[in-house]
Amino acid sequence: MKFKKALIWSCMTGKPHPSLNKKEQTIEGVMPLVEALFPGVNYYSITGFGQVMRECVIPALKKRFPELLTTSAEKIKPTAMMEVAAVLPSKGYEWQDSARWKTKFEKCLATA
Repeated sequence: MKFKKALIWSCMTGKPHPSLNKKEQTIEGVMPLVEALFPGVNYYSITGFGQVMRECVIPALKKRFPELLTTSAEKIKPTAMMEVAAVLPSKGYEWQDSARWKTKFEKCLATA
């Protein structure tokens, strides 16, 4: 699935990219990226969303796209898109509750 490079950069750096509109900077705007990376993932609340971002999404993005960490916002074109493939499916809260899932995820990060 394709996403704006600015959105991925923003998630990784924690900074809002100037080309993103207000909706793209909200949880609703980032949810499709979370689902693309971890199909089936569930989180109950804003706190849960923040946790899945910190523990899963951001580490996965940093592993896959390390070059974006050193790219300035000005170098990212507003229309640039990036292909994002699934990292690891999660059956609901498996990402949070299953030691087996966490071990698989750590292996994905180590080999990606």
